[in-house]
Amino acid sequence: MVAPAPPGVPDALWSRVLRGVEVLSGVDLVRVLCHYDGDGATSAAILARTLARWGKSFHISLTTVIDEATAARVREEPNLAYAIADMGSGQLDLIERLGRPSVVLDHHKPVRDSDHIVHVNPHLAGIDGAHGACGATTALVFALAVDERNWDLAGIAMAGAIADRQHVPAYDGMNAPLFEEAVRRGVLRKERGPTIPDRPLAEGLASSYTPYFAGISNRPDEGAKALRRLSIDPATTWRDLSPEERQALASFLATHLMKQGAISEAVEMLVDDRYWVPGLGRFAADLSDAVNACCRTGAEGLAVGLAMGDPEAAKDAESHHRTYTERVLAHLTRLEREGPFQGKHLGFFYCEEAALAGNVAGISIQYLWNGARPLLALSATEGLTRVSARGTKALVARGLDLAAALREGALAVGGTGGGHDVAAGATIPKGKEEKFVALVDELVGLQLAPKPVPSE
Repeated sequence: MVAPAPPGVPDALWSRVLRGVEVLSGVDLVRVLCHYDGDGATSAAILARTLARWGKSFHISLTTVIDEATAARVREEPNLAYAIADMGSGQLDLIERLGRPSVVLDHHKPVRDSDHIVHVNPHLAGIDGAHGACGATTALVFALAVDERNWDLAGIAMAGAIADRQHVPAYDGMNAPLFEEAVRRGVLRKERGPTIPDRPLAEGLASSYTPYFAGISNRPDEGAKALRRLSIDPATTWRDLSPEERQALASFLATHLMKQGAISEAVEMLVDDRYWVPGLGRFAADLSDAVNACCRTGAEGLAVGLAMGDPEAAKDAESHHRTYTERVLAHLTRLEREGPFQGKHLGFFYCEEAALAGNVAGISIQYLWNGARPLLALSATEGLTRVSARGTKALVARGLDLAAALREGALAVGGTGGGHDVAAGATIPKGKEEKFVALVDELVGLQLAPKPVPSE
């Protein structure tokens, strides 16, 4: 008897997942490759827990991309099968040439499908992977197909969705029904609270970057002054405030965000549903921040251990989290002060830390400048420049497709690009930045141009 699909999972996707389970059921050793960000690390953690419970041996690597060098390296290993998560839909040619049974669990917009490997992607079943499903929730669906007892991995999947900002403004697509079912089963517990870090208020405001408070984040004295003006002790915590004090502080912070140009979704999420993960003893959003911080500071293995619930990893991760917070806030403070360079239809800035560029761009477009234009972050590395682009759902509704724009712009200068309509990336030859930005600017302008109203 075929197991029924979990809530919100289309039959067209579930049938692919079941084929993937069948493919991996016959092997003892699985090589796991995942993207090196928060979504990829949580995907890896879900697959690790699933494979271990399944009695499989496995070897995990997190990587920026599957390229010829990566393929050559893993091809030399004695791998029996591959499980690839949060990446792979854009590298099907390479994966097919590996010559082993392979299962791809990706959510990025695919260029094509495959007849040679198991290709699991929500886009192929009518779900937009930009915000309706991430790599980790796709990995969770695979885990549930292996064993229904893997519902306890839903908190890890939610951390991956948060890392990909799929909770803004609310979960939808495949995410929403999966997480609602997890709450019903008691593996997630929902409660209402502020999205600032759970610390003494002055410290929490100073260390907050989602939300980012212009003039307050990264400035402890300014946060303390604002709290005193509200007759609130800077050393107290949110849970110690009276209902009246909570209302006063929330109103002040919401007004502050609106004045600085935060998009409406970001303002509305200042006080939001938070999800406690009993099995891990922490909130999903806090886990997401810590995992992402480890990935962005070069500790990807630690990120996977943290997502799996290793208590030793939790201790070691705290220093990476502090370092990451300090570096992100430094970039945001500079960008707040100087602003991006302006093209005709987009803004762009240079970020010397490629691992942080996408997050800095994503936070900036949500909390500064009204999200009026897409934002590109360029990071020059050895011989190459990496580009991270971010938009908003409002811009996508007007026609923005950053994946298409970056793919076409990068191809024109001898690079590669792709991703989602609202968030995409590219790698281009160093020295081609000016031409690339101009091309993408023109393409974005065409996408956002008013569409003619069809005559009746």
